[in-house]
Amino acid sequence: MKPYSMQELEECGFLSKIFGSKPTENGWKELNNLLAAAPDALAVSADDVHHALKKWGVKFNDDNFNQRSGIYRKLADVIFTEVQTKEDSLWAQLAHLAEILELPPHLAKQADKAAKTAAYFVRCRDLLAGTEKLDIKQLNELFGYDYEDSLSMRKQVFQAHFNQKFDEISSAQRYTPEEEAALRADCATLDIPYELKNNIVSALEKYRSLWNAEHMPLGDIKQDAFPLNPGEICHAYTNCGLCQNKMIEREDNYYELTRKFRIDETVAFKGEKIEHPKFTEEMTIIEELGMFFLTNQRLVYIGKKNAFHIPLNVLSGADFDGINMVTFHHTDGTDSIFKFSDEAAGVLYILFERTLKAAKA
Repeated sequence: MKPYSMQELEECGFLSKIFGSKPTENGWKELNNLLAAAPDALAVSADDVHHALKKWGVKFNDDNFNQRSGIYRKLADVIFTEVQTKEDSLWAQLAHLAEILELPPHLAKQADKAAKTAAYFVRCRDLLAGTEKLDIKQLNELFGYDYEDSLSMRKQVFQAHFNQKFDEISSAQRYTPEEEAALRADCATLDIPYELKNNIVSALEKYRSLWNAEHMPLGDIKQDAFPLNPGEICHAYTNCGLCQNKMIEREDNYYELTRKFRIDETVAFKGEKIEHPKFTEEMTIIEELGMFFLTNQRLVYIGKKNAFHIPLNVLSGADFDGINMVTFHHTDGTDSIFKFSDEAAGVLYILFERTLKAAKA
C-alpha cells in the first residue's frame, strides 16, 4: 500500500501573479508528489525536499511542524501496518524520512505511537479476517505490547466484530453451534476470554433454544405430574397462564378542556361523582396459572382449578404472536390460548408444530 498519492497543485490567483506571492500549500503538495513518485522514501534526499519546498517559498520552521508531522504520519501508518519483524528494512524508511524532514525526535515518537495504535487495530481486524500473516503473539512482540497492554484494544476489535455478527444473529433469531464455535475461535485468535454481557448471553441462549427446537431430536422428558399413555412421550413442559378472550367494559378517562379561562378567573370544583363514558373491547386475560405439557399425543394443562388435555388429532395448528402468546386452533373452530415466558413461547410453538406434523404423518 502506497502512503502517498498525487495531489493537484493550486493555480496562482490574479493578485498572486501581480504581487509575486505563491500559495505555500503548494509546497507541501509538491513534497507529497515527490514522495508519491519515488519508489520509496529512501530514494528522496534532503536536497530534493528543500528544492520542492523552495519553489513555493517554503522553509522549515516552528510554524510548519504540523505539516511535516502529517507527511511523516502517512508513511508511519503504512510501515506499522506492513512491517513483519523488528529487523524489517521498512523501518529504515521512517528513520530516513524523519531525518530529511528535520522532524524533532519527540514529534516522530508521537507520530509513531499514534500510527502503532492505529495499525494494531487494523492488523487485529485482519487477523479475524484471515489476511494477517503474523499471529497475535508475534504482533504483540513486534509492537512491544505485553498481554495486558493490548488487551483492551483486542477486546474493542472483537466487540466491533461481534456487534456485526450479533446483528445478523438477532435478525435471524437463531444462534447456531457453528456461529458460537466461530466466535470462540475469534476470541482464541485475539487471545482474549470469551466473555459477553449478561443481556447478550440471555439473548443468545434464547436464539440457541429456538435453533435447538427446530433442529434437535424431540426430547423424552421425565415428569411425574400425570401418567403417560402407552407409547406416549413428553417432549416439553413449562409454566404458563391459561388465557381467555373476554369483552371488558372500560371507562374513557380522556377529557379535553374546551374553554379558555380568563387570567383573573377563579375556578372551584365540587366533589361530585362524574360519570365517565364507557366502552367495551376484547381483551385476552389470564384466568389462572399452571403447567403446560406437550407430548407426542396431546397437550396437557394442570392448574389449581382446571386440568384438561387436548388430543393432537383435534388440533389443526397454532399461531404465535412473536412475544409470549400461543393460540392453539381446534378443528371445531374453537381456540385454546396460553401465555408462556418470553423465552419459552417461541420454543413451545416450534416444538408443537413439529410434533403435530409428525403425528399427522
